[in-house]
Amino acid sequence: KIESLEISGIDYEKNTVADIKQKITTDLELVFINNKNQILSDTEIVGTGSKIQVKENGQVLREYKIVIYGDVNGDGKINSVDLLVLQRHILEIEEIEDIYKKSANIRKDGKKPTSVDLLLIQRHILGLQIIEQ
Repeated sequence: KIESLEISGIDYEKNTVADIKQKITTDLELVFINNKNQILSDTEIVGTGSKIQVKENGQVLREYKIVIYGDVNGDGKINSVDLLVLQRHILEIEEIEDIYKKSANIRKDGKKPTSVDLLLIQRHILGLQIIEQ
């Protein structure tokens, strides 16, 4: 799902560079960069905050940011680390960037993430309610 310059709807269990490349048909070059600005190989996981650069003749034509709902720390997984990062944000201990706020907003209502979103991530981790991408 592409909206503006953000891509969402990626299956968080099939989010390696190779998995995503299989779903994109283009003659242009695709470069995947993680949230630490490192180029990813085909076997590496793409997480929230990662970018897909579309290039032609070495020139970047467009850059898309990845959003995986529930992946609040950008590692491409939904786990207890995401709970901790979101909890620290809600308690105003540590501010997170806008792209991570968006991934933490599980309800997708455009508002800032709250304890309800924290609960939804927890339910996902426990296998009680899967987060819809």
